[in-house]
Amino acid sequence: MIRLFKAIPELELPVYSGEDSPVDGTEKTTGFLISNHVPGEQVEETLLVASAEIKTSQTGREWLQFTFNSPSGSCKGKQWLNQGTAEEAMRPYLETGIVHVSAKVDEYPVDSGNKSLTVQTVKAVHDQSGTAYLPQMPAGESAKDYRDQLIGLIEKMETPLRQVAHRVVSAYWDDFSTRPAALYHHHAYIGGLLKHTACMMTIGFGICQSERPDLTLLQCIQEAEADHKNDLFQAGERDMRQFAWDDSFDALYQSARSIALLNERPHQDELLLGILLHDIGKIFEYTHLGASGDRFSRLVQTEPASEKLSGIALDPNGVLIGHMPYGCFVLEQALQTEAVRLPVDQYHRLMHMILSHHGKKEWGSSVTPQTTDAWYLHAIDLLDARKEKWRQSQLT
Repeated sequence: MIRLFKAIPELELPVYSGEDSPVDGTEKTTGFLISNHVPGEQVEETLLVASAEIKTSQTGREWLQFTFNSPSGSCKGKQWLNQGTAEEAMRPYLETGIVHVSAKVDEYPVDSGNKSLTVQTVKAVHDQSGTAYLPQMPAGESAKDYRDQLIGLIEKMETPLRQVAHRVVSAYWDDFSTRPAALYHHHAYIGGLLKHTACMMTIGFGICQSERPDLTLLQCIQEAEADHKNDLFQAGERDMRQFAWDDSFDALYQSARSIALLNERPHQDELLLGILLHDIGKIFEYTHLGASGDRFSRLVQTEPASEKLSGIALDPNGVLIGHMPYGCFVLEQALQTEAVRLPVDQYHRLMHMILSHHGKKEWGSSVTPQTTDAWYLHAIDLLDARKEKWRQSQLT
């Protein structure tokens, strides 16, 4: 278990011995990681095409825009059109979904750290499996450990919320254990959603178990601030790169202030279930090779649909609703399947956590947090996402 914050002690959890929640135990391979390359560098790489679009400028000029996947991560790319049509230039990318490209590494704006590939030549690859090019969990980390961590924390809950949590996990495990938690910024790899959720539940449980949960949260925020200040201190005078913790602390301290004003302890089981559910809608909002074709029809009244799956990308149907409403659908389905009726105030607190966890409407929240548990969930989500981004930046 990764100990993300010193304020959260390591937990002794029961070892999972069941067979209902299998995880991939294969050896992970390395691949192209754009942060390891400098602007202007020429690269030759085989990549998985996650998304491909024809874009048009205000002057009418067309170009191709991509998201590429490799086992080490994702990156953006583009190809300028010098001859022929955009449809003709797009064909190699769509032929198999795997391409060998000759490209130049670009950075825009200069010194921003925002790197992408400008493709010069491309060739479709026919003899390889696309699943081998999906972004993978960082070296040295195990999906099995996060599975054990997550299920061990569910076992700490009381019935009926524990019953509901187990129903959610069993109903959607294959997708939940493989989906990324984001496209680029944090946990953007196979198993990222499992890891993000398990780590958040660990932080939430540690906060709830402490004598003063509000002070424990503040200690975590102060640790994050120390990381950020260390990054700033080490950065050169002209270093304009983006820092993992930028724009986080106002929201984190707003959460801490709101918690202090509400002046009540978090509801431990509700917070843990809210964390489990907060991003589970990404099963429907994102897609990739290996995603189950019947995931929509198992949740809502739709026919099973065939999909052309490739790299990690937004699902064109899932984005029409978004992961927060889908999380509410999953909760309601679990309650009905298990024939569990909750007190009306508890039901709405749980739904509210899912719908408010981004904190602000301009950050994508359906509503803004109004309860103690919702503020804790928002802060824990922000802390874990930014800590993951910060940890990865220390490795490059």
